[in-house]
Amino acid sequence: MLETPHYAARHCPHCATTLSNVQGVAACPECQWIDSD
Repeated sequence: MLETPHYAARHCPHCATTLSNVQGVAACPECQWIDSD
């Protein structure tokens, strides 16, 4: 079984831009969406 990296590249659910990860929080540089998980 393949291991997935802990911080895999993810995409914004609103605008599909690749999320930037800052201090463990994923945020979209385009629409300012923030992953609240």
